[in-house]
Amino acid sequence: MGFGIGLLAEIFITRLFNLNGIVILISLLLTGQGIITLVWMLYAWEDPESAQRHRSPEEYLPPRKSFTALLPARHEEEVIGDTIRAIARINYPNDLKELLVLCRLDDLGTIYEATAAINELPDHNIRLITFDDHPINKPHSLNIGLSEAGHEVVTIFDAEDQPHPDLYQIINTVMIREKADVVQSGVQLMNYRSNWYSALNVMEYFLWFKSGLRFFLKIGNVTPLGGNTVFFKKTQLLGVGGWDENCLTEDADIGIRLIAAGAKPMVIYDEQHATQEETPTSVAGFIKQRTRWNQGFLQIFLNKD
Repeated sequence: MGFGIGLLAEIFITRLFNLNGIVILISLLLTGQGIITLVWMLYAWEDPESAQRHRSPEEYLPPRKSFTALLPARHEEEVIGDTIRAIARINYPNDLKELLVLCRLDDLGTIYEATAAINELPDHNIRLITFDDHPINKPHSLNIGLSEAGHEVVTIFDAEDQPHPDLYQIINTVMIREKADVVQSGVQLMNYRSNWYSALNVMEYFLWFKSGLRFFLKIGNVTPLGGNTVFFKKTQLLGVGGWDENCLTEDADIGIRLIAAGAKPMVIYDEQHATQEETPTSVAGFIKQRTRWNQGFLQIFLNKD
């Protein structure tokens, strides 16, 4: 009887110590993650001279680069018209820019609203491109747009974006001065009062685009790109085969593949010129977004290519 009680006590103590070890290990991992996060959040304020270099130029060079904007949209009838008008207002010569609106044929509401907006702007080189093949996802839409792009630089906007009117002049100047092949410009969330988590989401985006992207570029000469307001040379996109249609975070994936292939990246962030968009409208949408991101990053990490 005494032996049995002693054995049970030994097993209990052993498991308790094992549990404590697991808790300590998890705590150490989370502490390390917290330290790394704090470092990249504060990086922009550690080197003011570098921060200035990554801001928008104060003077713009004459337009030389030409731009194709890809606007993939799915069930975005409520916002697509405003976004088309906002992109059309970008201050740049009409012969050096075009906008391709990318919709599936079954998305009749978005097609209707996009067509109405395009008809209001007959002189702005805007085309609606429809398709019905698979897969049904953003990278597939982008690859269709890439095959139709007629200009040197390809950029992406999402259906709720509001880009700054000077954006193309900024990127034209940066690409020429810095000899950059890929430029990530800033994105800023705006609706900080819409949900309990929105203010934190807004702050997260601010720190990521102002500081985080530059930090990872500095330490490894590679950084995961965002899903919009990012600019590529068309020839280099074609050279790596476009976007991976099986990747959940095709934006981060394409940036890593381009830089690995020799593209020179540049990050620009200026609060005044950041593209404005909104946080997810619900907790479920927020969780779905972050789940997809984490699965996509793991997918890239496990990709042996």
